[in-house]
Amino acid sequence: MQAIEQVESEFVQHVPCDQCGSRDNGAMYSDGHVYCFGCGAWSGGDGEALTVAPNPGINQGLVNGTFQALRARKLTEETCRKFGYTVGKYKGETVQLATYRDKKGRPVAQKVRTKDKNFSIVGNAKEMTLFGSHLWSNGKILVICEGEIDAMSVSQMQNHRWPTVSLPNGAQAAKRALLSNYDYVTSFDSVVLMFDNDEPGREAAIECAEALPIGLCKIANLGEHKDANEALVKGDAQTVIQAIFQAKLHRPDGIVAAADLREVIGVGDAVSPISYPYSKLNDITKGLRLGSLVTIAAGSGVGKSTFVRELMYHVQQSGFPIGMMMLEESVKRTAQGLVGLHMNKNISVSVEDTSEDAIVEAFDDMRKAGEFYLFDHFGSTDLDVIVNRIRYMNKALGCQVICLDHISILISGLTSGVNDERRLVDDIMTRLRVEVQALGICLILVSHLRRPQGDKGHVGGAQVSLSQLRGSHAIAQLADTCIGLNVDAEDPTSGKRLIVVLKNRHTGEVGPAGALRYNLETGRLTETNEFNDLEDIPF
Repeated sequence: MQAIEQVESEFVQHVPCDQCGSRDNGAMYSDGHVYCFGCGAWSGGDGEALTVAPNPGINQGLVNGTFQALRARKLTEETCRKFGYTVGKYKGETVQLATYRDKKGRPVAQKVRTKDKNFSIVGNAKEMTLFGSHLWSNGKILVICEGEIDAMSVSQMQNHRWPTVSLPNGAQAAKRALLSNYDYVTSFDSVVLMFDNDEPGREAAIECAEALPIGLCKIANLGEHKDANEALVKGDAQTVIQAIFQAKLHRPDGIVAAADLREVIGVGDAVSPISYPYSKLNDITKGLRLGSLVTIAAGSGVGKSTFVRELMYHVQQSGFPIGMMMLEESVKRTAQGLVGLHMNKNISVSVEDTSEDAIVEAFDDMRKAGEFYLFDHFGSTDLDVIVNRIRYMNKALGCQVICLDHISILISGLTSGVNDERRLVDDIMTRLRVEVQALGICLILVSHLRRPQGDKGHVGGAQVSLSQLRGSHAIAQLADTCIGLNVDAEDPTSGKRLIVVLKNRHTGEVGPAGALRYNLETGRLTETNEFNDLEDIPF
């Protein structure tokens, strides 16, 4: 069907239709062409008849109605005639009728709207196209609204100049409707999605923009108006017209324009506000960074949990809420460990020389600096549960630094019936990495190591390497920082622990990062200067 080009012609008057016999459904335009809103017949300005098939709808259950202005909506009779929007009787009730057409322009169905905003469809719903699509075939720009009232409002406010249509079933079925009319929608150079200014409308607009060809869709912003008709009722056509031409091309997630970086490009980030408890480690890494994943790696019995507990205690005492998911111990054991650090007493080993009141007092004093939250896992190693709790700790409780100790337990709990452990680890690490980026947290991830080749294990002085991380290279690849913890190779029983930075995405500096000594009585792992030069550390 040939389209009516409203850019070059204007409505003049209503005329009879020779095809269906209607007395006033025909509309004559300034260039001489006539279009019938009853049967879809079209005749050109030169008098040549270009007709569509006769209207089958009137005799197939569609409801007769009359064209009239919708005063409460500020819609004129002319606009309603143009789009085929009438008022009639349905089941004894006065209703509004939006007539929908098939791809050949023939009326096939009607959306019935009651005064209580209840909707129903009469006719052949399967053949429905976009409301108003019979008026325009292609062009430079197409505006798509959620509903018929909004589409007519937009069209009226810009004097029917630019093609404007609406979805048949609102935001909830927007994507399906546009894909069903894919050829029509993509025949335009640009598509402006002017959906309702609410959460469902915004989400639907993004979903539709990503379903259609890249670069086709723009999303309009109606400012303070909830929809286009509200703008019409308030006499604010300017906002709608500006929204059409100022609509922004949808940019998928992950693509950042240079213009968006202008205000932050000069802001330095060399120093993190969150530090490690050890000075030499801070010198190399420049601190713990939000939006980063830190892997702590060491062999069994070397002291990973002790190291992590010192780290998390330091963060908490620095005033940052923390979350701890210690999958290998009870929340009581974790809490005792933290309080013990605050008291400089290893109360997790023995509380015989410490009163209960003193422990409770220390517990209350420790919490003054910052709150901490623990995950009572009850043996659960379900990845969805872990991720959900990480999100809750961050979003609801404000935790910026969260520790998961350790990933090996998580892997073991998920390997039942799984043949490819490497693939499983890849999936786990990818999932955790996505959450770190999305939440902007620092996730401390503890990982066990495979036993090195040879007679000497890690407790005997064997040194940590990235290749020993259990299960997959993804544990190292997706981490921003990897820190290894070694025993003193020259004296494995000395209680000394040697820190080595194995990966450092931020500065690139790796290597020895200091020495620690464990005190059994205090339970503390403190920095020592026994090595005058880092080069002296026996790695």
